[in-house]
Amino acid sequence: MIKLLKAGFFRLKKDVIFWLFIFLTIGMAGFTLFRYLSVEGAYLDKILNEFIMYIGLFIAIFVSIFVGKEYGQGIIRNKIIVGHSRISIFLSNLIISIVVSLLCELIYLIIVFLIGIPLFGQMQMSFSQFAIVLLNTALVIISFCSIYNFITMICSEITISISICIILFVAMFVAQAALGFTANSNKYIYHTYRDENGNSYIINQEPNPNYPGDEKVKQARMLYLFVPQGQAMEIESGNLEYWVQMTISSIILICVVNIVGVCIFSKKELK
Repeated sequence: MIKLLKAGFFRLKKDVIFWLFIFLTIGMAGFTLFRYLSVEGAYLDKILNEFIMYIGLFIAIFVSIFVGKEYGQGIIRNKIIVGHSRISIFLSNLIISIVVSLLCELIYLIIVFLIGIPLFGQMQMSFSQFAIVLLNTALVIISFCSIYNFITMICSEITISISICIILFVAMFVAQAALGFTANSNKYIYHTYRDENGNSYIINQEPNPNYPGDEKVKQARMLYLFVPQGQAMEIESGNLEYWVQMTISSIILICVVNIVGVCIFSKKELK
């Protein structure tokens, strides 16, 4: 495993897609900071969580190309010939993908902190809240890496794996929007009043005629929080109400995807 990791990280130094991931991350950080300069009432917390909504696409492209090259160049077959186990090969590619993706998230956060604090001030969330955000962010990134590594390791054609990974990200993006609409439905319609100081007060409330029902909302929220992109939306919006459920869902997803992936790859016939 150690030799596989060393070889993989050595490959990164000369890999174009790795450096593209880095530069896109830097560009996204700069673009996000610049965009929020014109947003009234913008604050640092929102900017810190912005990247999680898009990193899934960057990971899909990186993993499907970087890992997919091993099939096209015969690297996986050579690894098996020299005695490396399939489990080690699968997990080493997963670990490299996770390290690179977390590194890019860290680069984004460092840039936003260094430039964002002078422009937008300190974070409004507490240290404990920030720790929860970091935990869930890391788990979402690991979930993305697990899913895309699974697809790429069981698919021998790099063009097919790239297409599947990108389409899957789009599908998760659409799913989180559709499920989120139901999961975040309000049971009541609130009529509010805002005073001259900007404080909002509820005057009265009435039942929402379009409310789908408690059971449907519960089911939709369960699915919504199980989809990595749904969790990304919760993190981006700063909603920490369901962070425990998000954590458990991510751990279950990561374990199941990788166990199934290892089992399938162990029996896969290599050409």
